[in-house]
Amino acid sequence: MAGLSKDPHLDFCLRGNRLDGAGLYYGRRGRVGPVDAASLAPFLAAWKASSPYRRMGVIPLMPGGLFDDGEAHEVEAILGDRMVDFSVDEDMVIPGMGRTWIPRFLESKAAAMKPDDPALFRELAEAHGVPFSGLLDGEWVALLYRTPTFAKTPARVALMVGLGMRPKTLKGLPLPAGMKIWKNHKWSIIASEIAAVEKPARTKEVDVAAVIAAADAAQAAVDEVAAGEAWRAMMKREEWGEHDLEVQLYVRIE
Repeated sequence: MAGLSKDPHLDFCLRGNRLDGAGLYYGRRGRVGPVDAASLAPFLAAWKASSPYRRMGVIPLMPGGLFDDGEAHEVEAILGDRMVDFSVDEDMVIPGMGRTWIPRFLESKAAAMKPDDPALFRELAEAHGVPFSGLLDGEWVALLYRTPTFAKTPARVALMVGLGMRPKTLKGLPLPAGMKIWKNHKWSIIASEIAAVEKPARTKEVDVAAVIAAADAAQAAVDEVAAGEAWRAMMKREEWGEHDLEVQLYVRIE
């Protein structure tokens, strides 16, 4: 994955606070700075060290190399976590987030901070000279983020909803309404696009209610086509259960 800073310590601190690839992030939106790398890195390290199990990272939304000039900068940020990212597991399958997990994720993130965390956040920010606004009490948002992923920064990042399937499983099947085939490695995904962020933009705010509605609509389309003879035969042949028909959110990078 391409680095976000030539300073290994800052790069490590940024990634340690959940900025690790293109994806859909969820949290409180605000701004950090103006601050330079000498102050930002130890603040990020201290915040993470205060609770190794915290899943609420301070995520500066910044182009790679921004802080390498030694100057102070103000950057947009969110206090939150990845909701959906781009990754490939050991079977070369792109894992997604199941439709029924979306509300659970939103609830868990909203409850992630401990009662004493806001005071600690303010204390650490003051100690390291890091101004911020909005991150502790701002609105919760979902941001589709185009950032360095693997060896390069993608030109386009899309949020998709659909089903991951083996190509042989797809053979002869009618596709759900509005979905197309997206092939990757050994597997395929049949999906429709919810939102996308394209170069030169780095982020796009995504309406969470619209994501849930799109997932529900995609589920209805899958359920309708899966009631047909071709899908029922496939499910019997591949030993699929009804749970295998649950649509998922995916991130596609181009």
